[in-house]
Amino acid sequence: MARRCTWLAWVAVALLAAPASGELDRRVASDFHQRALVDGPVAPDEAYAVPLSSEAVAALEHGGELRVFDAVGREIPSLVHSADSRSEVVDRPVTIFNQAWSEDGTRTVSVELRDRKPQPVNEFVFDLADEEYNARVRVEAGQDGENWQIVRDGLHLIRHTVKREKIAYRHNVLRVPTARFRFYRFTLRPTQPPGPRIDPAQEPLEITGVAVREVVRRGSALALRVDLERVDDDRDDDSRHHYFKLDLGRENLGVDRVDFTVPATDFARSVGLWEWSPERGRRTRQLATGVAFHYDDDIHTRFTGFTTDARVLVMMIDQGDDEPVDVTAARASRPQQQVRFLGPREVELPIALYLDPDESREPRYDLARRLSEHEIASFTELRLEPIESNPGYAKPPEARSEQVPFLLYALVLPLVAGLGWYIVRTIQRGVPPEEPPR
Repeated sequence: MARRCTWLAWVAVALLAAPASGELDRRVASDFHQRALVDGPVAPDEAYAVPLSSEAVAALEHGGELRVFDAVGREIPSLVHSADSRSEVVDRPVTIFNQAWSEDGTRTVSVELRDRKPQPVNEFVFDLADEEYNARVRVEAGQDGENWQIVRDGLHLIRHTVKREKIAYRHNVLRVPTARFRFYRFTLRPTQPPGPRIDPAQEPLEITGVAVREVVRRGSALALRVDLERVDDDRDDDSRHHYFKLDLGRENLGVDRVDFTVPATDFARSVGLWEWSPERGRRTRQLATGVAFHYDDDIHTRFTGFTTDARVLVMMIDQGDDEPVDVTAARASRPQQQVRFLGPREVELPIALYLDPDESREPRYDLARRLSEHEIASFTELRLEPIESNPGYAKPPEARSEQVPFLLYALVLPLVAGLGWYIVRTIQRGVPPEEPPR
């Protein structure tokens, strides 16, 4: 009897709490407050990627769920993918030849790709024996090693060291538009005339190696707004060090690049980037160091090669004894998130991304395996239009207990009272009489 009463009580509660429609798990487009239309044609079984705007990412993180439906409400299985913004580096073996230098300090050197079929390249990494240099570089290319055309001019290689102040920075990478040539020639000219050589055998801008490579950037980046503010670091009493706080607005963004704007020209400064702890009021983990410079049309004002989830960062510029330069703006970047899906066999355009349901739950599809079979290049990119209110939104039906709350008490309370009476009676009947003391 007790088990029967308990079972009836739980059945009553479950029935009253159930939605009136009886449709428990199936998600429909009308469940979502917001949507964003997807612009572009969709073909069956083709792989598609829709880059998410910062607005869509914020809505996704707030609502916790995103689904794709076509114009007649058919759900399209999808998944949110964080594109890998890291770059793939492909080294191109080369042979170095024709090194020469002149009394004014100019150095020339040529390289030949060992693969006779020209391969794409876009970066050159130099190793120089000099401890101090600032050289303006012209990059030329050709197919026969005799006839040349200019690829880039006005690039710079920089190295500066002040040992007693622990200042050291080096920029030894030349980046050019992707080119396909067999031969490359470099002309390095010092920005300052070389001083007298103590050792006659010493050569200016002595090149000990040149690496040629192609850098393939796998994913796009999403720019994030940054609030920039000049601050002081109480733990650093060097007045030549200028600090700037970068507030990203929230944590866990996965930032992997910071660009900043310095309106000055003809400068080079040692720079560093750290995470900042507002609670402790100081710098914590160092993220990157390097050199910021602007010479001719060659500008390098960025930090890369790190990942951080901190909300606040701080950067430092070592002004040295030169006229200080200012940072007037900053921008952070994170890997671009995108929605991926396969075109269904039947679809009614336009399709749309739906976000921010009343009660979110993680979508589960048998899709990741199928999408993993597609190469990155095979995803057709579609454009996401701005987020808008969902015109078809319908508030989910209330539970029966909310529609007629008196039924909950009218059914459950008598059952609970009867169950309690039965338990008391059972205890009273089952208590054995007290035994007399021996």
